[in-house]
Amino acid sequence: MVAGTRARRWGALAAEAGGALLLVLALFWIFIVLLYALFPSGTPLKEMIGGSPEPAATPAERSAEATLSSLMREVRLRRGNSIAWGGAREGMQLFSQDAVQTFDRSGATISFGARDRLSVGSNSLVVVTRLNARDETGPRSYRVQVAGELRGSLSAARKLRLEFAAAGHLARVEPGAARFRVSPNADNSASLAVYAGEVQIVGKGGKVRVPANFGVTLREGVLAGRAVALPAAPVPAAPVPAAPVPAAPVPGGPERAVYRYRLLPPRVRFTWSGGGGDYHFQLSKTARFDNCLLDQRLAAPELVSGKLTKGSYFWRVSRVEEGREGLFSRTGRCELQQLLRAPALSVSFPPESAPAGPYTVSGETEPGSRVFLDGSELATGSAGEFSHEVRLKPGVNLIRVESLDPAGNASYASRIVYGRL
Repeated sequence: MVAGTRARRWGALAAEAGGALLLVLALFWIFIVLLYALFPSGTPLKEMIGGSPEPAATPAERSAEATLSSLMREVRLRRGNSIAWGGAREGMQLFSQDAVQTFDRSGATISFGARDRLSVGSNSLVVVTRLNARDETGPRSYRVQVAGELRGSLSAARKLRLEFAAAGHLARVEPGAARFRVSPNADNSASLAVYAGEVQIVGKGGKVRVPANFGVTLREGVLAGRAVALPAAPVPAAPVPAAPVPAAPVPGGPERAVYRYRLLPPRVRFTWSGGGGDYHFQLSKTARFDNCLLDQRLAAPELVSGKLTKGSYFWRVSRVEEGREGLFSRTGRCELQQLLRAPALSVSFPPESAPAGPYTVSGETEPGSRVFLDGSELATGSAGEFSHEVRLKPGVNLIRVESLDPAGNASYASRIVYGRL
Protein backbone atom coordinates (compact mmCIF):
# COMPACT_ATOMS: atom_id res chain seq x y z
CA MET A 1 0.00 0.00 0.00
CA VAL A 2 2.86 2.34 0.80
CA ALA A 3 4.40 1.55 -2.56
CA GLY A 4 1.18 2.48 -4.36
CA THR A 5 0.96 5.80 -2.54
CA ARG A 6 4.54 6.65 -3.56
CA ALA A 7 3.82 5.75 -7.15
CA ARG A 8 0.75 8.01 -7.26
CA ARG A 9 2.80 10.86 -5.70
CA TRP A 10 5.59 10.52 -8.27
CA GLY A 11 3.02 10.35 -11.04
CA ALA A 12 1.41 13.57 -9.85
CA LEU A 13 4.82 15.31 -9.72
CA ALA A 14 5.64 14.11 -13.23
CA ALA A 15 2.30 15.35 -14.51
CA GLU A 16 2.87 18.79 -12.92
CA ALA A 17 6.38 19.02 -14.38
CA GLY A 18 5.16 18.01 -17.81
CA GLY A 19 2.33 20.52 -17.67
CA ALA A 20 4.69 23.30 -16.62
CA LEU A 21 7.08 22.42 -19.45
CA LEU A 22 4.26 22.46 -21.99
CA LEU A 23 3.08 25.83 -20.66
CA VAL A 24 6.62 27.30 -20.98
CA LEU A 25 6.92 25.99 -24.54
CA ALA A 26 3.54 27.43 -25.45
CA LEU A 27 4.46 30.84 -24.03
CA PHE A 28 7.80 30.71 -25.87
CA TRP A 29 6.14 30.05 -29.24
CA ILE A 30 3.61 32.81 -28.57
CA PHE A 31 6.57 35.17 -27.91
CA ILE A 32 8.30 34.11 -31.15
CA VAL A 33 5.10 34.71 -33.13
CA LEU A 34 4.70 38.18 -31.62
CA LEU A 35 8.40 38.96 -32.25
CA TYR A 36 8.14 38.09 -35.94
CA ALA A 37 4.89 40.04 -36.20
CA LEU A 38 6.41 43.20 -34.69
CA PHE A 39 9.89 42.88 -36.24
CA PRO A 40 9.79 41.33 -39.73
CA SER A 41 12.73 39.22 -40.76
CA GLY A 42 15.43 40.63 -42.98
CA THR A 43 17.48 42.69 -40.51
CA PRO A 44 19.49 40.87 -37.84
CA LEU A 45 19.06 42.08 -34.27
CA LYS A 46 22.78 42.80 -34.07
CA GLU A 47 22.48 45.28 -36.92
CA MET A 48 19.40 46.94 -35.40
CA ILE A 49 21.23 47.57 -32.13
CA GLY A 50 24.73 48.51 -33.15
CA GLY A 51 24.56 49.05 -36.92
CA SER A 52 26.04 46.74 -39.48
CA PRO A 53 29.67 47.11 -40.51
CA GLU A 54 28.51 47.10 -44.13
CA PRO A 55 25.21 48.53 -45.47
CA ALA A 56 22.64 46.04 -46.71
CA ALA A 57 23.23 44.59 -50.12
CA THR A 58 21.51 46.24 -53.03
CA PRO A 59 19.19 44.27 -55.33
CA ALA A 60 20.63 43.61 -58.75
CA GLU A 61 17.75 45.36 -60.53
CA ARG A 62 18.61 48.77 -58.99
CA SER A 63 21.10 51.02 -60.78
CA ALA A 64 23.65 53.29 -59.09
CA GLU A 65 22.81 56.99 -59.11
CA ALA A 66 25.88 58.59 -57.45
CA THR A 67 29.13 57.84 -55.61
CA LEU A 68 30.53 58.73 -52.20
CA SER A 69 33.70 60.30 -53.58
CA SER A 70 35.18 61.54 -50.30
CA LEU A 71 34.57 61.12 -46.57
CA MET A 72 35.83 62.92 -43.49
CA ARG A 73 35.72 61.26 -40.07
CA GLU A 74 32.53 59.39 -39.12
CA VAL A 75 29.92 58.93 -41.85
CA ARG A 76 27.05 56.40 -41.88
CA LEU A 77 24.99 55.03 -44.77
CA ARG A 78 21.52 53.48 -44.90
CA ARG A 79 20.25 51.73 -47.99
CA GLY A 80 16.77 52.60 -49.18
CA ASN A 81 15.68 48.98 -48.81
CA SER A 82 16.91 48.62 -45.21
CA ILE A 83 16.37 50.11 -41.76
CA ALA A 84 19.94 49.42 -40.63
CA TRP A 85 22.72 51.99 -40.64
CA GLY A 86 26.22 50.91 -41.57
CA GLY A 87 29.64 52.41 -42.00
CA ALA A 88 30.35 54.26 -45.23
CA ARG A 89 33.57 54.22 -47.20
CA GLU A 90 34.96 56.18 -50.13
CA GLY A 91 33.94 54.89 -53.53
CA MET A 92 30.63 53.35 -52.39
CA GLN A 93 27.79 53.63 -54.89
CA LEU A 94 24.53 55.31 -53.90
CA PHE A 95 21.13 54.13 -55.07
CA SER A 96 17.75 55.79 -55.04
CA GLN A 97 16.43 56.55 -51.51
CA ASP A 98 19.82 55.87 -49.89
CA ALA A 99 20.57 58.09 -46.88
CA VAL A 100 23.90 59.58 -45.77
CA GLN A 101 24.41 60.80 -42.20
CA THR A 102 27.35 62.76 -40.80
CA PHE A 103 28.33 63.53 -37.24
CA ASP A 104 30.35 66.17 -35.41
CA ARG A 105 33.21 67.56 -37.53
CA SER A 106 32.55 65.04 -40.28
CA GLY A 107 31.50 65.37 -43.89
CA ALA A 108 30.93 63.59 -47.18
CA THR A 109 30.88 64.37 -50.89
CA ILE A 110 28.26 62.85 -53.20
CA SER A 111 29.33 62.90 -56.85
CA PHE A 112 26.90 62.52 -59.76
CA GLY A 113 29.71 63.05 -62.24
CA ALA A 114 33.17 64.52 -62.55
CA ARG A 115 31.94 68.09 -61.96
CA ASP A 116 28.52 67.65 -60.33
CA ARG A 117 28.66 67.10 -56.62
CA LEU A 118 26.95 67.71 -53.29
CA SER A 119 28.93 68.22 -50.08
CA VAL A 120 27.26 67.20 -46.82
CA GLY A 121 28.32 69.19 -43.75
CA SER A 122 28.62 68.13 -40.11
CA ASN A 123 25.65 66.70 -38.18
CA SER A 124 23.51 66.40 -41.30
CA LEU A 125 21.20 63.88 -42.95
CA VAL A 126 20.67 63.69 -46.72
CA VAL A 127 18.40 61.32 -48.69
CA VAL A 128 18.81 61.11 -52.50
CA THR A 129 15.80 59.90 -54.52
CA ARG A 130 15.58 59.34 -58.27
CA LEU A 131 12.32 60.81 -59.59
CA ASN A 132 12.31 59.41 -63.14
CA ALA A 133 13.86 55.99 -62.65
CA ARG A 134 11.91 54.53 -65.61
CA ASP A 135 12.94 57.26 -68.02
CA GLU A 136 16.37 56.51 -69.43
CA THR A 137 16.11 58.82 -72.45
CA GLY A 138 16.06 62.27 -70.85
CA PRO A 139 18.15 63.85 -68.09
CA ARG A 140 18.10 62.15 -64.72
CA SER A 141 15.97 63.91 -62.14
CA TYR A 142 16.71 63.83 -58.40
CA ARG A 143 15.17 65.11 -55.21
CA VAL A 144 17.46 65.58 -52.21
CA GLN A 145 15.97 65.81 -48.73
CA VAL A 146 18.18 67.91 -46.48
CA ALA A 147 18.30 68.08 -42.70
CA GLY A 148 21.43 70.06 -41.89
CA GLU A 149 24.09 71.56 -44.15
CA LEU A 150 24.43 70.91 -47.86
CA ARG A 151 26.61 72.61 -50.48
CA GLY A 152 26.05 72.05 -54.18
CA SER A 153 28.34 72.62 -57.15
CA LEU A 154 26.87 71.80 -60.57
CA SER A 155 28.50 72.28 -63.97
CA ALA A 156 26.94 73.99 -66.98
CA ALA A 157 27.05 70.73 -68.95
CA ARG A 158 25.36 68.64 -66.28
CA LYS A 159 23.03 65.87 -67.41
CA LEU A 160 20.72 65.91 -64.44
CA ARG A 161 17.94 67.96 -62.90
CA LEU A 162 18.12 68.63 -59.18
CA GLU A 163 15.67 69.79 -56.57
CA PHE A 164 15.99 69.72 -52.81
CA ALA A 165 13.60 69.82 -49.88
CA ALA A 166 14.57 71.72 -46.73
CA ALA A 167 12.54 73.18 -43.84
CA GLY A 168 9.24 72.24 -45.52
CA HIS A 169 10.06 73.92 -48.84
CA LEU A 170 10.95 72.57 -52.27
CA ALA A 171 13.65 74.29 -54.32
CA ARG A 172 14.59 73.58 -57.91
CA VAL A 173 18.01 74.35 -59.37
CA GLU A 174 17.65 75.94 -62.80
CA PRO A 175 19.67 74.55 -65.74
CA GLY A 176 23.27 75.69 -66.10
CA ALA A 177 26.20 76.05 -63.75
CA ALA A 178 25.12 76.55 -60.15
CA ARG A 179 26.61 76.83 -56.68
CA PHE A 180 24.43 77.02 -53.59
CA ARG A 181 24.42 76.28 -49.88
CA VAL A 182 21.70 75.19 -47.44
CA SER A 183 22.53 75.70 -43.77
CA PRO A 184 20.44 75.14 -40.61
CA ASN A 185 19.55 77.93 -38.17
CA ALA A 186 19.01 77.81 -34.43
CA ASP A 187 15.21 78.33 -34.77
CA ASN A 188 14.78 75.19 -36.93
CA SER A 189 14.65 77.25 -40.11
CA ALA A 190 17.10 76.90 -42.98
CA SER A 191 18.97 79.49 -45.02
CA LEU A 192 19.55 79.17 -48.74
CA ALA A 193 22.40 81.10 -50.35
CA VAL A 194 23.00 81.04 -54.11
CA TYR A 195 26.50 81.93 -55.33
CA ALA A 196 26.11 81.05 -59.01
CA GLY A 197 23.16 80.17 -61.24
CA GLU A 198 19.57 80.37 -60.04
CA VAL A 199 17.29 78.46 -57.65
CA GLN A 200 13.49 78.71 -57.56
CA ILE A 201 11.44 78.04 -54.42
CA VAL A 202 8.20 76.29 -55.43
CA GLY A 203 5.21 76.48 -53.10
CA LYS A 204 1.55 77.36 -52.64
CA GLY A 205 2.40 81.03 -52.79
CA GLY A 206 3.95 80.67 -56.23
CA LYS A 207 7.63 80.72 -57.19
CA VAL A 208 10.34 82.72 -55.47
CA ARG A 209 13.35 83.38 -57.65
CA VAL A 210 16.75 83.33 -55.93
CA PRO A 211 19.49 84.51 -58.33
CA ALA A 212 23.24 84.50 -57.82
CA ASN A 213 24.52 86.42 -54.76
CA PHE A 214 21.08 86.35 -53.17
CA GLY A 215 19.58 84.26 -50.39
CA VAL A 216 16.34 83.48 -48.58
CA THR A 217 15.31 82.05 -45.21
CA LEU A 218 13.03 79.00 -45.26
CA ARG A 219 10.64 78.25 -42.36
CA GLU A 220 8.30 75.29 -42.24
CA GLY A 221 4.66 76.35 -42.63
CA VAL A 222 5.63 79.89 -43.67
CA LEU A 223 5.67 81.14 -47.26
CA ALA A 224 9.14 81.92 -48.58
CA GLY A 225 9.82 85.63 -48.62
CA ARG A 226 11.58 87.77 -51.18
CA ALA A 227 15.24 86.97 -51.85
CA VAL A 228 17.74 89.46 -50.40
CA ALA A 229 21.33 90.21 -51.33
CA LEU A 230 24.04 88.17 -49.60
CA PRO A 231 26.54 89.91 -47.32
CA ALA A 232 29.66 91.24 -49.01
CA ALA A 233 32.90 89.33 -48.55
CA PRO A 234 35.12 90.65 -45.72
CA VAL A 235 38.55 92.12 -46.48
CA PRO A 236 41.33 90.22 -44.69
CA ALA A 237 44.32 91.95 -43.12
CA ALA A 238 47.75 90.43 -42.62
CA PRO A 239 47.85 88.42 -39.36
CA VAL A 240 49.65 90.13 -36.49
CA PRO A 241 51.20 88.68 -33.30
CA ALA A 242 49.08 88.84 -30.17
CA ALA A 243 51.56 90.28 -27.63
CA PRO A 244 53.50 89.16 -25.78
CA VAL A 245 55.09 86.75 -28.25
CA PRO A 246 58.73 85.90 -29.05
CA ALA A 247 58.22 86.39 -32.78
CA ALA A 248 58.15 89.11 -35.39
CA PRO A 249 56.10 89.10 -38.60
CA VAL A 250 57.84 89.51 -41.92
CA PRO A 251 55.50 91.16 -44.47
CA GLY A 252 54.78 89.01 -47.50
CA GLY A 253 51.82 90.76 -49.09
CA PRO A 254 48.52 92.25 -47.87
CA GLU A 255 47.19 88.83 -46.72
CA ARG A 256 50.41 87.01 -45.90
CA ALA A 257 52.82 87.13 -42.97
CA VAL A 258 55.79 85.03 -41.89
CA TYR A 259 56.53 84.47 -38.19
CA ARG A 260 59.92 83.27 -37.04
CA TYR A 261 60.22 81.97 -33.51
CA ARG A 262 62.75 80.08 -31.43
CA LEU A 263 60.99 77.87 -28.85
CA LEU A 264 57.34 78.76 -28.22
CA PRO A 265 55.06 79.37 -31.22
CA PRO A 266 53.46 82.82 -31.22
CA ARG A 267 49.82 83.61 -30.59
CA VAL A 268 48.58 84.95 -33.92
CA ARG A 269 45.66 87.34 -34.31
CA PHE A 270 43.73 87.12 -37.60
CA THR A 271 41.73 90.25 -38.36
CA TRP A 272 39.50 91.47 -41.17
CA SER A 273 37.08 94.27 -41.96
CA GLY A 274 33.38 93.79 -42.66
CA GLY A 275 29.89 94.85 -41.70
CA GLY A 276 27.69 93.66 -38.86
CA GLY A 277 26.56 90.11 -38.20
CA ASP A 278 28.51 86.95 -37.54
CA TYR A 279 31.52 85.54 -39.35
CA HIS A 280 32.51 82.10 -40.58
CA PHE A 281 36.27 81.56 -40.21
CA GLN A 282 38.23 78.69 -41.73
CA LEU A 283 41.91 77.76 -41.31
CA SER A 284 43.52 74.93 -43.26
CA LYS A 285 46.88 73.52 -44.32
CA THR A 286 45.69 73.39 -47.94
CA ALA A 287 44.39 76.10 -50.27
CA ARG A 288 41.29 73.99 -51.07
CA PHE A 289 40.15 73.94 -47.42
CA ASP A 290 39.19 70.28 -47.76
CA ASN A 291 40.22 69.48 -44.18
CA CYS A 292 39.97 72.53 -41.94
CA LEU A 293 41.96 72.82 -38.73
CA LEU A 294 39.60 75.55 -37.54
CA ASP A 295 36.01 76.02 -38.73
CA GLN A 296 34.23 78.43 -36.39
CA ARG A 297 31.42 80.95 -36.19
CA LEU A 298 32.56 84.22 -34.62
CA ALA A 299 30.77 87.32 -33.41
CA ALA A 300 33.78 89.66 -33.76
CA PRO A 301 36.03 90.38 -36.77
CA GLU A 302 39.07 88.64 -35.30
CA LEU A 303 40.37 85.30 -34.09
CA VAL A 304 43.38 84.63 -31.86
CA SER A 305 45.12 81.26 -31.92
CA GLY A 306 48.13 80.10 -29.96
CA LYS A 307 48.02 76.47 -31.09
CA LEU A 308 49.66 76.79 -34.49
CA THR A 309 52.90 74.90 -35.01
CA LYS A 310 55.51 75.50 -37.68
CA GLY A 311 54.26 75.31 -41.25
CA SER A 312 52.14 77.17 -43.79
CA TYR A 313 48.45 77.95 -43.26
CA PHE A 314 45.62 79.27 -45.39
CA TRP A 315 42.66 81.18 -43.99
CA ARG A 316 39.48 82.83 -45.20
CA VAL A 317 36.34 84.33 -43.70
CA SER A 318 32.76 85.04 -44.78
CA ARG A 319 29.99 87.15 -43.26
CA VAL A 320 26.71 85.63 -42.05
CA GLU A 321 23.63 87.82 -41.82
CA GLU A 322 20.39 86.31 -40.46
CA GLY A 323 21.65 82.86 -41.38
CA ARG A 324 22.57 83.78 -44.96
CA GLU A 325 26.27 83.31 -45.60
CA GLY A 326 28.01 85.41 -48.23
CA LEU A 327 31.06 84.64 -50.31
CA PHE A 328 34.40 83.93 -48.66
CA SER A 329 37.09 86.56 -48.66
CA ARG A 330 40.33 86.31 -50.55
CA THR A 331 42.53 83.58 -49.13
CA GLY A 332 45.17 84.79 -46.70
CA ARG A 333 48.40 83.02 -45.83
CA CYS A 334 50.36 82.66 -42.63
CA GLU A 335 53.68 80.86 -42.21
CA LEU A 336 55.41 79.95 -38.94
CA GLN A 337 59.13 79.21 -39.12
CA GLN A 338 61.04 77.79 -36.19
CA LEU A 339 64.66 78.96 -36.08
CA LEU A 340 67.01 77.24 -33.64
CA ARG A 341 70.34 78.15 -35.25
CA ALA A 342 72.08 81.40 -34.37
CA PRO A 343 72.45 83.81 -37.30
CA ALA A 344 75.75 83.89 -39.17
CA LEU A 345 77.89 86.88 -38.25
CA SER A 346 81.23 88.05 -39.67
CA VAL A 347 82.94 91.25 -38.42
CA SER A 348 86.00 93.15 -39.59
CA PHE A 349 87.62 94.49 -36.39
CA PRO A 350 90.66 96.75 -35.98
CA PRO A 351 93.89 94.88 -35.28
CA GLU A 352 94.63 94.03 -31.65
CA SER A 353 96.94 97.04 -31.52
CA ALA A 354 96.06 100.13 -33.52
CA PRO A 355 96.59 103.89 -33.33
CA ALA A 356 94.02 105.71 -31.22
CA GLY A 357 91.41 107.53 -33.28
CA PRO A 358 88.60 106.70 -35.73
CA TYR A 359 88.25 103.23 -37.19
CA THR A 360 85.47 101.62 -39.26
CA VAL A 361 83.93 98.37 -38.01
CA SER A 362 82.08 96.53 -40.78
CA GLY A 363 80.57 93.11 -41.33
CA GLU A 364 77.69 91.01 -42.55
CA THR A 365 74.91 88.94 -40.97
CA GLU A 366 71.76 87.15 -42.11
CA PRO A 367 69.18 89.41 -43.77
CA GLY A 368 66.42 90.49 -41.40
CA SER A 369 68.62 90.34 -38.30
CA ARG A 370 69.26 93.32 -36.06
CA VAL A 371 72.86 94.35 -35.32
CA PHE A 372 74.08 96.04 -32.13
CA LEU A 373 77.49 97.57 -31.56
CA ASP A 374 78.29 98.09 -27.88
CA GLY A 375 74.55 98.13 -27.15
CA SER A 376 73.58 100.60 -29.90
CA GLU A 377 71.60 99.33 -32.89
CA LEU A 378 73.13 99.83 -36.33
CA ALA A 379 71.47 100.23 -39.68
CA THR A 380 71.74 97.18 -41.95
CA GLY A 381 71.36 96.72 -45.69
CA SER A 382 69.04 94.38 -47.54
CA ALA A 383 71.77 91.71 -47.64
CA GLY A 384 72.56 92.06 -43.94
CA GLU A 385 75.66 94.24 -44.38
CA PHE A 386 76.58 96.95 -41.85
CA SER A 387 79.31 99.51 -41.23
CA HIS A 388 79.99 101.93 -38.37
CA GLU A 389 82.82 104.18 -37.31
CA VAL A 390 84.23 103.81 -33.77
CA ARG A 391 86.82 105.92 -32.00
CA LEU A 392 89.62 104.04 -30.32
CA LYS A 393 90.76 105.64 -27.11
CA PRO A 394 94.30 105.29 -25.79
CA GLY A 395 94.63 102.07 -23.84
CA VAL A 396 92.25 99.12 -23.73
CA ASN A 397 89.10 99.14 -25.95
CA LEU A 398 86.42 96.41 -25.90
CA ILE A 399 84.41 96.23 -29.14
CA ARG A 400 81.35 93.95 -28.99
CA VAL A 401 78.96 93.18 -31.91
CA GLU A 402 75.69 91.27 -31.53
CA SER A 403 73.33 89.92 -34.22
CA LEU A 404 69.74 89.08 -33.22
CA ASP A 405 67.42 87.29 -35.68
CA PRO A 406 63.58 87.66 -35.62
CA ALA A 407 63.23 84.45 -33.60
CA GLY A 408 65.50 85.71 -30.79
CA ASN A 409 68.61 83.67 -31.65
CA ALA A 410 71.77 85.68 -31.09
CA SER A 411 75.38 85.60 -32.30
CA TYR A 412 78.25 87.53 -30.73
CA ALA A 413 81.67 88.69 -31.82
CA SER A 414 84.11 90.80 -29.77
CA ARG A 415 87.72 91.93 -29.69
CA ILE A 416 89.96 93.79 -27.27
CA VAL A 417 91.96 96.48 -29.09
CA TYR A 418 94.86 98.38 -27.53
CA GLY A 419 94.88 101.99 -28.68
CA ARG A 420 98.38 103.39 -29.15
CA LEU A 421 99.25 107.05 -28.79
